[in-house]
Amino acid sequence: MRDCIKTVLKLFLIGLITTGVRIVGQLLIPAGTQTVLAPSSFAQNGTMPLAFTLYGIFAYSVFAAMFLLIRERMDGNRLWQGISYSLACCAVWVTYLWEPLPHVAAMDRITYPIADSLALIVMGLFLGRMFGKERAKAEKRPRTYGIFPMLGITAAFLVGRLFLYFAADIYASFAEQPLETLLWCLITGWAVACVMAWMSRFVAGGRIKRAVLLGGVLFGVDLLLFNFFMPLVFAADVPDLLLRTLTDAVSVTVGCLFLPGREEMHACYSKSR
Repeated sequence: MRDCIKTVLKLFLIGLITTGVRIVGQLLIPAGTQTVLAPSSFAQNGTMPLAFTLYGIFAYSVFAAMFLLIRERMDGNRLWQGISYSLACCAVWVTYLWEPLPHVAAMDRITYPIADSLALIVMGLFLGRMFGKERAKAEKRPRTYGIFPMLGITAAFLVGRLFLYFAADIYASFAEQPLETLLWCLITGWAVACVMAWMSRFVAGGRIKRAVLLGGVLFGVDLLLFNFFMPLVFAADVPDLLLRTLTDAVSVTVGCLFLPGREEMHACYSKSR
């Protein structure tokens, strides 16, 4: 019980520190103007700094907690374990911040990825220091899974997005920028595929269990908390956010079924030696 309390307090501390770094980054971002989305109720009544701080501490604490799902099987030194996890989060966040949306200014595609990445890297440093495992695994794991599983995840993500654009008519720039949006889908799908393939090396269980843990938890929860930073700033369409988050998470989960099981990975690795 005492160890559990200490773990929760450490995660809370990491969430607090990461939120502080993110707030500093936000203060350094030049104030932009956009006329597409109205300001949120938090922005209008002056409570946005408090709401952002409280939500940030909660969200970053959860991001930090998900590291505990994969740390037991990670190789390398403690700091690198934390940093590599944070870099994986950065890859997903940055590509999502590049999504073509009507309210996003060109400068925001540079400043926000920098601010978010800096906060996540700081989170990774503290994760490695507090929760990393200082040992080298004797068991060797394959570094690649072939192109087919990667294409499977990318294709599943693209299909899910096409459903959102054509059937659900979500908030997007697809009608005005179809080529740019489709290119973003392919880049994001591939980036997510790379992250899921990397994380799958550290997740135990059968094919379905691993797909649910990868796509539903490590990706889905991350995306859900990431997307809901938006309503703190803008009067966002919450059902729209929930639909796009759920669809992306389900699509990636289905795509993760293309990843080989642990037995298949080891068999392929043994044959390649």
